[in-house]
This record gives sequence, structure tokens and C-alpha cells, in this order.
Amino acid sequence: MKSLKTVSAILISLVLCSCDNSKSDANKAVGDSSKNTELSRLQETIINEAKKMLPVKVDAKTNLIDITKDNDLINYKYVIDSSKDELSIPDTQKMTTESLKTLYCSNSSQVKQFRDAFPNGVSHNYYINDEQLFSVKLTPASCTAN
Repeated sequence: MKSLKTVSAILISLVLCSCDNSKSDANKAVGDSSKNTELSRLQETIINEAKKMLPVKVDAKTNLIDITKDNDLINYKYVIDSSKDELSIPDTQKMTTESLKTLYCSNSSQVKQFRDAFPNGVSHNYYINDEQLFSVKLTPASCTAN
């Protein structure tokens, strides 16, 4: 799971560093439509830049294979190269959720920009073959919940 945290942090950092959001202050005075357009462009830039790095090996058995967005929510699709019998799915889900929440809720300025870029949060979806094992959804509100 340590490598999951590292890969996620690197992806977020690389993507956000490649984005030019210097126009964001100027757009604050413009209407909601312009803000939505700018947000959508930022989201597309983040996703397009991240997709250039796919697939990404998260750990020995997990690969991040796709990134999409839906209604200001970023979706990550991971494929686990293992059988369900080899995993303790509840334990894996708990450990993964804790690691992802720690990263997502960090006070890093880059992570804060990432949360702002996707106000409806992030969904990490884990599959073996075509079967979804579990999903971890985090929103900015997750960071204030105990």
C-alpha cells in the first residue's frame, strides 16, 4: 500500500505541475458559466496528462489502467492481478481506504488544488478481470469526518 500512496502522490504532483491555472484569479470575477468552463478545462487537462502515463504499476499486483471523469468526480480504474481467493477483500478495502484518505486529505497545496479541481471527489475502483471488487469514494467532506 505504501507504493499506492507514492504512485498517487506522484500522479497528482505531475498532473498539477503541468497545469497552468494562472487564469483562475481573473475568472473569479466572471460568471458561473466561465468558472464551469475553466473548471472543466482544468479537469480535462489533469485527466489527459495523467492518461499519458497509463498504465501505472501501483504495486506488485495492481495497475492503474484508466482515468475518467463524471460530474466533477474523477474515477480511477485499477486492475488487480490476483484471484479473489488470494485476497482478504474487507482487509484490503479497509487498508486501501485509509491510505487513500490520508493522501486525499493531506494539507499539500497540490492536493488541495486537486480537490478543488474535482469538487465532487474521487472514486477509486478495483477490479479483478471485469468484476468490481470494491470502490473507495472520497469527497472533500471525507476530510472533515472522523
